[in-house]
Amino acid sequence: MSQTPANIEQPGQVDCLMIPLNDRQLLLPNVTVAEIIPFSQLMTTNSRVDWIIGSIQWRGIGIPVICYELLNGTPAPRPSPDARFAIINGVGQYSEMPFFGILVQGIPKLTRVLEQDIQQVDAVMGMGSLDQMAVSVEGESAFIPDLEQIETQLLGLL
Repeated sequence: MSQTPANIEQPGQVDCLMIPLNDRQLLLPNVTVAEIIPFSQLMTTNSRVDWIIGSIQWRGIGIPVICYELLNGTPAPRPSPDARFAIINGVGQYSEMPFFGILVQGIPKLTRVLEQDIQQVDAVMGMGSLDQMAVSVEGESAFIPDLEQIETQLLGLL
């Protein structure tokens, strides 16, 4: 049985990031994430909801930052020295919000995923309203978030 080396791209392969949160990981296609940046100066906002934790300046643009855990109905993470922001490319064509940030709890891990490698699983930790699917990839569990719904909720408040 021959194996294809991990560094050779295969048809149907998608480069993804396993993004660590407080008690789970998000699985996102690499092209969805514009950049992972260190935790930086977070400017407070007068948001009516607790899941919008502020905004940051990124490449000269003010972008809102969310706490996925709070938005998804789970407790907020404890402060972490490994915290970062994942800058997410907007999935819609909304000029007023081309990006948004998600507070993450560590350094995301690059993983190459073939469609047949993704196994849908029952969510032991419980799925939130913004988790599209619970999956297992190479033995690691993760959630695929509904980025379109996140963006819609953000736009409704900005």
